[in-house]
Amino acid sequence: MKKSYAIKRVLYSVFVFVIVMALNFFIPRIGVADPAERYYPPQGNMTDAQYEIIKQLTREQYGFDVSTPQQFLNYVGGLFQGDLGTSFRSGSPGVMELIVDRLPWTLVLSVSTMLLGLIFGIMIGVIAAMKRGRWQDTTLLNASTIMIALPGFFIALLLSFFLGFELEIFPAYTDPNMVSDFGWNMTAILRVIENAALPVLSMMVGSIVGYAQGTRNAVIAVTNEDFILTAKAKGLRNTTIRYKHTLRNAMLPIVTSIGMSISGLIGGQVVIEQIFNWNGMGTLFLEANNMNDYPLMMGIMLLLSGFTILAILITDLIYVLLDPRVTVGDRR
Repeated sequence: MKKSYAIKRVLYSVFVFVIVMALNFFIPRIGVADPAERYYPPQGNMTDAQYEIIKQLTREQYGFDVSTPQQFLNYVGGLFQGDLGTSFRSGSPGVMELIVDRLPWTLVLSVSTMLLGLIFGIMIGVIAAMKRGRWQDTTLLNASTIMIALPGFFIALLLSFFLGFELEIFPAYTDPNMVSDFGWNMTAILRVIENAALPVLSMMVGSIVGYAQGTRNAVIAVTNEDFILTAKAKGLRNTTIRYKHTLRNAMLPIVTSIGMSISGLIGGQVVIEQIFNWNGMGTLFLEANNMNDYPLMMGIMLLLSGFTILAILITDLIYVLLDPRVTVGDRR
């Protein structure tokens, strides 16, 4: 890997993150004179002077008692210390604390979906490419068309109705006590697997089809290359040609797909989480939006943006390892 390429990508990623951080801070404040206004208590029997004191204390608690530029500097300083601010929720919990509580549960769904989708998707994609024009390939193409037409939440509703309510194979809704009662024992782990089955299945269907379609197209693109024809002429086994030569050289677009999937790992599937009452990051963001909880929304968006930028950076670096011809403004 060229050092100049890696340095440029890292610097570019840092630049993008700084821009995102600034937008993340200033956009929620557009047209809002006092973000803490809706959290002032009712005036009741308080005098105007007492009420002004309460309002000032509220502003100080959330850091709104200084100018906007100074708030931004305080915000940046807090980020360097790992502080994402204080939520407007009752009890004033830290934003990082709320995110840390929900993040593992989102990862349970997203990581499971990505790994299962990747494994089965690549297998199916390779088979469809090798059986091009036959029923295996036709089935995949038809499934891809159907998945484009069907929204993910519709599949989730179907699975919830048939496998959850009708057949009662899996829970249609997440057990509300699953999180609070969780412990690192086999009973608790099996309980999580049982409750995660339908959400994962709902997302995995589209993931498998997407990876399979991408793998199929990539494999077909290299099937007629000279090195593949040479391998066939040498009499190598089809399995060796398929996985050692063809798939290995078709990895570039697959790596790109994986990178994009990784970038969305912690974002969660908002609609899926809502359908199955799964308390993940998607649900947390909706709660923050409904409550106008600016610090929590800002913390979630910054985390998602940062993770996405990091995933794209890692993908680019892996990409150039697989194909040294990739450059960014460098002369070959």
